[in-house]
Amino acid sequence: MKPNFKEINIQSDGFTPANVDEWNNKNENKSEWLTSEQIPVKPVYTKQDLEGMEHLDYAAGLPPFLRGPYSTMYVMRPWTIRQYAGFSTAEESNAFYRRNLAS
Repeated sequence: MKPNFKEINIQSDGFTPANVDEWNNKNENKSEWLTSEQIPVKPVYTKQDLEGMEHLDYAAGLPPFLRGPYSTMYVMRPWTIRQYAGFSTAEESNAFYRRNLAS
């Protein structure tokens, strides 16, 4: 059973549309900026920004693993990088890599 994260109300506890305008006015970075991957980042996000995002129903460590294979992700093993070779055994994978390294 996968958890339902759509029920989280990010506008609770005094977060009102009036506060959004106030936050936008006080924010030093008033415009969107781009990450190094060219992803636009807004200075303030609201519940309306989450509408239409189907992948939010998934959590890390649960099928279909859209947010990663582990529920703790990289908390215990930061910056782990793995390569999936697509072979069924370590011997087949090693043989494949040795052939490619030799050429």
